[in-house]
Order: sequence, then C-alpha cells, then structure tokens
Amino acid sequence: MTSIEQHDPTKQAPILQSCVAASIDLALSFKHLHWNIRGPKFQSIHEFLDIVIDQARSGTDELAERLVTIGMPAEGQRHKLQESPVPQIESGFMRDDIVLERAVAILDETVKVLRDAQSKLADIDPVSEDLVIGMLAGLEKSLWMLRSHLVPTDG
Repeated sequence: MTSIEQHDPTKQAPILQSCVAASIDLALSFKHLHWNIRGPKFQSIHEFLDIVIDQARSGTDELAERLVTIGMPAEGQRHKLQESPVPQIESGFMRDDIVLERAVAILDETVKVLRDAQSKLADIDPVSEDLVIGMLAGLEKSLWMLRSHLVPTDG
C-alpha cells in the first residue's frame, strides 16, 4: 500500500468536488459576462474576465486531477454537477457596471466555497488543502481587483 492509499479518499472527495463545481460555474458565468458586456469599461473588464476564467479553468483541472490521484472520479459534466451556490445571472447584454456587480457576487461566492473547503481539508488532506489555498490566492486577488471598481474613489 502506498502512502496515498493510507488515506480515506471518501472524506476529501466531496469537498474537492464542490470546489470543482463552483469553479466550473465561475468560468462559465464569467464567459457569459465576458461575451455580453456593454459600456465604456468594456475592454478592460472584458479582458480581465478572461484572466479570471483562465485561473478558474486551471484550478478546476488541478482539483479534478487531485480527485483522480486519490482514486476518486472527477465529475465535470454540467448536468451531473450538484447545485452550486454561485449566483445565476440573467441572459442577454449587460451594462459594464452590472457586469462588475455580478462578477463580484459570483467570485465572492466561489471564494466562500473554497474557503470552506480549505478549512475542512486542513485536518484530512494537506496536499488537497494546498491546492485549494493556491487557487484561493489568485481568485482572492482577482476579487480585490474587481471590487476596487465598485468602491467610490472620493473618500
């Protein structure tokens, strides 16, 4: 038995899978916002959303590969994913200020899922916890950058 097989993967698998689901939702939702933004801040937000999408996709891949590494299947088909706490967004074109609000809400909820996962993984699987922490570092920085657009600069 190898050292990885000494751990019970059924403990961390649902935690990691919730992160996979939330990060898939994040990437899909941000892509929708990316395509449908309108307004004077279009280009900068449009391009920044792609950066976050890349972060989410990369993190999703690492988390899914961790699931497989510990001997559990990773589920990435949207119709089979559990309900995600990531807020749903409306269809159609959206003004840039609305896109920013929606993006902040989506990213904030995703960070909450990852923070919850990190605290649960701390005692059962430090390697998985480390992957979640790494993903959190990038997403929290992106959240800060998006939120900075919503804060008035006059005070």
